Formats: sequence, C-alpha cells, structure tokens
Amino acid sequence: MKEVLFVVFLLSFISVRLSVTNLSCDKNKSHSSCHKDNGIAGPGDVIISEIMPDPLPPVSLPEEEYIEIFNRTKNTLIINNWSLCVNDRSVFLPPAEILPGEYIILCSRTDTAVFNKYGRVIGLKSFPALPAGEAVIYLTDEKGNLVHGIEYSSDWYGNSLKESGGWSLEMIDTDFPFYTEGNWRVTCSDKGGTPGERNSIWAENPDLLFRGIENVYPEDSVTIKVRFSESVPFPLNENHLFSVEGKSVERIIPSDALWREFRITIAEALEMGKVYSFSADENMSDFAGNTIARMKYDFGLPGIVRKGGILFNELLFNPLPDNPDYIELFNCSEYIIDASKLYMASIDTRDGDTSDIRQVSEERRCIVPGSYYTITIDRDRVISGYFSSDPYAVYETSSLPSMPDDKGHLLLMNRETEMLDEVVYTEKMHYSLLSDVEGISLEKIRPDLSSSESSNWHSASESSGWGTPGARNSSYSGYTQPEEKITLSSGKISPDNDGYEDVLLIDCDPEGIDNVITVTVFDETGSYVRKLSENYLAGERATLIWDGTADDGSLVRTGIYIILIQLYDDKGRTDTWKKVCTVVR
Repeated sequence: MKEVLFVVFLLSFISVRLSVTNLSCDKNKSHSSCHKDNGIAGPGDVIISEIMPDPLPPVSLPEEEYIEIFNRTKNTLIINNWSLCVNDRSVFLPPAEILPGEYIILCSRTDTAVFNKYGRVIGLKSFPALPAGEAVIYLTDEKGNLVHGIEYSSDWYGNSLKESGGWSLEMIDTDFPFYTEGNWRVTCSDKGGTPGERNSIWAENPDLLFRGIENVYPEDSVTIKVRFSESVPFPLNENHLFSVEGKSVERIIPSDALWREFRITIAEALEMGKVYSFSADENMSDFAGNTIARMKYDFGLPGIVRKGGILFNELLFNPLPDNPDYIELFNCSEYIIDASKLYMASIDTRDGDTSDIRQVSEERRCIVPGSYYTITIDRDRVISGYFSSDPYAVYETSSLPSMPDDKGHLLLMNRETEMLDEVVYTEKMHYSLLSDVEGISLEKIRPDLSSSESSNWHSASESSGWGTPGARNSSYSGYTQPEEKITLSSGKISPDNDGYEDVLLIDCDPEGIDNVITVTVFDETGSYVRKLSENYLAGERATLIWDGTADDGSLVRTGIYIILIQLYDDKGRTDTWKKVCTVVR
C-alpha cells in the first residue's frame, strides 16, 4: 500500500512540475524575453534600478557608492557567473538567487556591514568605481548577453544642489527598464536614496515612442555602423530586417554594450560617392514593443570636401533668453561629406583674433548632397522652439564658436584647415521693419548663393515660426529656367516677411565670364530709389536681391518700380534692360 501511495504521489508531483514548467510567463509592459520558471533571466528581467555615483557629502546614507538591482519577474532567478560592468571595468557577481520582486544592493565587500540594515547586500571584491559625471553600467549573464544597462549622466539630476553629491539616481517606472531618457531622476527620499526598497520617485512613466535610426555610417565599403535611439532586442538573426539598396545583409553584430549600435556586413561593396538608403523593417520594435518611427537613413562613402562644397545657410545668433544659438549648413556639392571632418571658428570683429576651432560633429556622420545639417548645444530646445524645424537634421554638439548678438564673423574649414566658407553677419542684415530680432534667424534666399554677400540673407518669416533649422528656408526662392539673360523671380513682391514673395530675385545669366553688372531701382516717375549693385563682377551667373527698401532702409510705398540693369562684357559691349516690378503692401 505504501508503494502505491508513493507512486501516486510521485506521479502527482511530476504532473505539477510539468504544469509549472509549461506555464508561460506573464506578459508585462516591457518587451522582455518570456522565460519559463527555470531560473534563467532574459533581457530586462533583472534591472539596475538605482545608483549612487557620488555619495559625498552624505545626507544620511553611508558614505559609499552602491548599485541597486531588482527582479521584475515572478520567478526566482539565478545569478551565476554574471558580470557587473562600468565602462571598460567588469567584475563577476558571486553565485546567488534573487527572489521575485526582490531588491539587492551591490557594493564593495568592505561596505557590506554599513548597508546590511537597508536590505539584502552582495559585496564585490573589486566594486568598480562610479564616475560622478557619466558612465555606462550594465549587467551581463554567464554567456555575455545583456541583461540590463544604462548610460547615466549627471544631467539626470536636474538639480545643482543634489548633483553636488549625497543623492542617488532612481528609475521612475521599472516596467520600462530600457526607456532611459526621461525615466530617471534624482531621489526625493530625505535619506538621499532608497537602497533595498522601492524607489521614492516610482510612478507610471510608459515608453510610448521608438524614434529609431539615429545614424548610419560606412566604416568601409562593406561594413556599416548603425545606431538606434535606444536598446533593441538582440540577436537580430533575421537579416531581412535591414536592407541597403537591395544589397544582401550577411551579418549583424552589436558594437556597444547596450545593444544600441550594430555593425552590418553586406555582400557587395558600396560605390564611392553614391547615396544609399539604409532601411529597417517597419515591424521592428524596441523592448517596450513600440514600432520604429524613423526606418530610413541616407548615407554613403564620403569624399574630400572642397571650397564651396558646403556653405552656411541659416544662423541664429540672437536667441531668446535661455535658448541656444544654432548654425545650419547646406551641402551644395555632388559629394557626400563627413561632418566630423568639418570645423568652425569665429573671428573677433574688434581685434581680429580667431577663436578655438570647434569640430562640427564629434562622431562621423554623412551629409548627403542637397541636405541640411544644423548644429546646436541643445537640440531639444531648438526643435521645440521652432515648429518648422526638421528634427532629423538637427544635431547636438558640445560647443559652438562664439556668436555675438550684434555682429560676428564665422569660418568653416575642412580638416586640412582649407577655408570652405565664411560669413560676416550683423543684426542690420535682418528685415529693416522688424522692431525686435531676438529669436529670429537669418536665412539664405538660396543655399548656393555666396555667404559673404549680405543681400543674400533675409530674416526668417513669422509664418515659419521665425526659423527653419534643418529644413528649407522660409525665404527660399528657387531658380527659374532662364529664357533670356535677365530674369525676375516675380512680377511683384509683398515685403511683409510672411515668407511669400518677400524679396525680388534678379537672375543674370549673361554669356562669357567677365561680366560687370550695375542694377538701379527707380519708381514709376523715374526718381532714384536704390542702387542694388555697381560694377558687380557677375562671372557666368549672378543673382541680385531687392527687399523692397530704399537706400535709407525704409520700405518703399505700394506702386510700380523699374529695375534698370546695365551689363558690360569683356568685349566692351554694353547691354541694358528695363524690368518692371510691382510692390504690394
């Protein structure tokens, strides 16, 4: 009888174990891998939920650094041969289990006694130091796979007093562990942190957006480096997730610890100078399950940039209070340009001294032909402040050259310090009837016009939000197909700075290369209004601009105006044209 009872018990036990084993894990709000109750953790199952990178001066916690980890699952998980890494330093964690919903404090082995009263502690023989400024911290399993990680910054504090030390950084919503931007903040605990317990700032803070591709750059003709806005699930074994102009993808491997950057190897080599489109599958998602927003990115093998290949196109040098300057460039060449090979400097207009040279981009980026490239020290403020901006063409840099509010002189150079372009700007280049130019950018009428001619610049329109960083200028006027040597952009202008026919463009397309042009404006009675140019060396082609103002800067009255163009060529011949333009106010 005992034997029968034992067999029945054994069969019941096996049945229960099989039932438990076959139960799938609850699908939580994160796109974490779904694991059975076998003690194995997947990405996002155990997370870094709190860090103390600068414990001095202390509030009331120990004067030591610590990292808190948290088991988000309903399973007991095994920590065996896991590694804790801080930048390039790593240390093995001792074998242990972490219970469902349990917090563990990681610290130096010599500090375990002072942290014991706050919860369960695991002391590490060589606890890696946490830099106060910024660092990458991540956990890997016994196979080296990412479990969780963050790249923190002292900017997360948002409080200069607490940033000075003694306060921890905590995750807001642990249901979205790979949502780092906006999901971390300084603790509000009066102790200076909450090691071993739920974070003081805990709140619902869902990850609702996966911005997608942030950069694509060819390391060589068959290797492409791709960076996403946040960590993405790996392994990406399905090579069809990515495509490069139909070229087959052979291999995908992560190139950073947090699975944000990947190296893609393609079968056929890229051609020099050709623009390619890198595409991600529209169903690709982040760990939170958000589908990708930006799934295409243009790139190619860059060439050598020469003078005139890339030009200044828009400047914001007098921003609103607490807002940053920005500088926009335009690639008017037929070649792909590496932004990291571009440098800027400013010249002090008072003493002629040149400032330190600033690199346009700290990382390699492709500026493809016909595209805009805007740099600023605060990307988010520029994008939110100018609704006509193109967020995909605005990039953050650590510093800009000096840009005084009243006037300045900017230089653009390549790595060989060859001058590519320069502009001397003043606030007087703005539309003369604007009462206040603060927060208003200066734009080129056409991107390929000379930056050194002040008449080629105009104030951004009010209808565009006073600036168009990364997008086509509000004052832009395209070329018309010339039917004769002199062509006007329109038969009328309305100089009200609304972005529509604010200026008159006079396109001169004479024969030969040694042409001198004089352009004068008269009213319908023949009275002199303004001299737009005098003995201007036009070359093969030139564009002159009239903004509807007289010599004294005042706006002319509504009426008909005569544009007199006189041309002298290298053979001594003289041509004269009279064109009519109506000013409507």
